[in-house]
Amino acid sequence: IRTEYIRLGSAPLIERFQTEFNAGRNLCDVLITFPDERFDDGLRNGWAARWTPPELPNFDPSVVREGAAFALHQSRECIIWNRGLVRDAEAPQEWEDLMHPRWRGRVGMNPPWRSVSVQQIVAYWEDIGIRDAAERLRANGVRFFEGSGGIIQAVVRGDVRVAHLTDLPLNPMLDDGAPLGFVYPRSGTTTSSGFILVAARAPNPNAGRVLVNWLMTGPGQEALQRLGGLPVPRRGAPPMSKVPATAQLPKVVDGESVLNPERQTRIVSHWRTVFGVR
Repeated sequence: IRTEYIRLGSAPLIERFQTEFNAGRNLCDVLITFPDERFDDGLRNGWAARWTPPELPNFDPSVVREGAAFALHQSRECIIWNRGLVRDAEAPQEWEDLMHPRWRGRVGMNPPWRSVSVQQIVAYWEDIGIRDAAERLRANGVRFFEGSGGIIQAVVRGDVRVAHLTDLPLNPMLDDGAPLGFVYPRSGTTTSSGFILVAARAPNPNAGRVLVNWLMTGPGQEALQRLGGLPVPRRGAPPMSKVPATAQLPKVVDGESVLNPERQTRIVSHWRTVFGVR
């Protein structure tokens, strides 16, 4: 299979797929993203081919969505820091620590308008009593970087010292010896499942099915963990080498449970307004 890929944040990626579908064609065969209400509506409206991957019996039935999309991996939200610039004993341990003046100009994050998983953790911050996060982070000189890859590279380079991170690249970077500390706050974190589908209007639907099924095999799931840093749901998959399993974290909340369409719109609009982004 010859692969080409388009990498966008989950929010613009879903919007692009939706636009292509509404125009009567999709340019891609396979979509992998963190879902929101538009994703679920799309499944109900025929975005995806309905089929059963041969590897599906190795997964819990809960990974299937509308008979057409399958949970392929999971991510969690955490705090990271550069251990060459920040001592572990002084590193932030809770979400609200990122808003402390000691980190003014030294804290980074992925902007909420780019990613559903970031919108979910912002919603969770509100639920645990963290108020005015956008205003406080703006006053603290937060710096935005594109996606988890941009965030983790910025911390390693020392562009910022601490950051919020969706933990996709964390395990591979630690395996490579990156000088990173990390914590999943005891107040809790949100989890996001990445779902995969074969587009109903895929140019190469059979190739799409082969790719999806391979990513659900033992070697495919191991590759996602080893190369992508992604905890996977296949039964019997080995643990991650450097970061804890979701079951070992102090408190986890399904990110989709805290974010409905109205709240999503409000969060994105508010953060764009606070930071002057159209």
